[in-house]
Amino acid sequence: MVEFLIDQALREAIDLHNRNQLDDAKSLYNKIIEHDKENSDAYHLLSLINLVEGKLDEAKQNIVKAIDLQPDIAVYHSNYGNILYHSNNHEFAIQEHKRAIKLDKKNFQSFYGLGVIYSHLKNYQFAEDNYKKALSLDDNSSVAHNNLANLYNHVNPNKAEKHYLKVLELVPDDPMPYINISNYYLKNTKYKKCVETLEDALTKKLKTKELLNNLGIAYLATKENEKSKAMFLEALEIDPNYKPAADNLENLKNIV
Repeated sequence: MVEFLIDQALREAIDLHNRNQLDDAKSLYNKIIEHDKENSDAYHLLSLINLVEGKLDEAKQNIVKAIDLQPDIAVYHSNYGNILYHSNNHEFAIQEHKRAIKLDKKNFQSFYGLGVIYSHLKNYQFAEDNYKKALSLDDNSSVAHNNLANLYNHVNPNKAEKHYLKVLELVPDDPMPYINISNYYLKNTKYKKCVETLEDALTKKLKTKELLNNLGIAYLATKENEKSKAMFLEALEIDPNYKPAADNLENLKNIV
């Protein structure tokens, strides 16, 4: 395979990868490596598929090979840090992310990755600092806003709401941000805001059992018992075995 064809094959493999045709992409990456054992991009991208497959040892072998071939590419170190994090090797994961940042001071992925690791380690100040640095590079990252909101909900609830609201702005058609902010509102007894937010979700036809259950709890807290009952029942229509809604419905029967 000549160099031109290797480049073409790599583009095709990346296209397959982006379309989530992972088996085909993996096969093509391996063919590229057979013909060009120093193709660092193929090793790197193959490691990402290994990670998705949960094959962490293979992922580490391939990303290390990529780094051996091209040690000054920041994204390789970022993804190695992510692989190490998923391998519960937190100390070395932090080191790899810091190497990536040293190579590229605008490396969003590694600032975000450090935020995830430090949150996991309950080092909340370092986690906050790194999430904020990540957001200074990409303020439209819904995952970074969501993680920072979750962190603040744990350590400083007054700062959490604006980040949850930003996530709603960025991904308005996904029910999960509505569930997250409603959990925050319920935890902090902001029941009217919870009702308003979840009713807005229903107007967008965003219905999940968790969302309906949370709205039922908020209705109950605002003394709207019939609406509360209706939400719990609707949640159970989606999943008859959903215990939180069943328990809440039983508790409601004991109240009225």
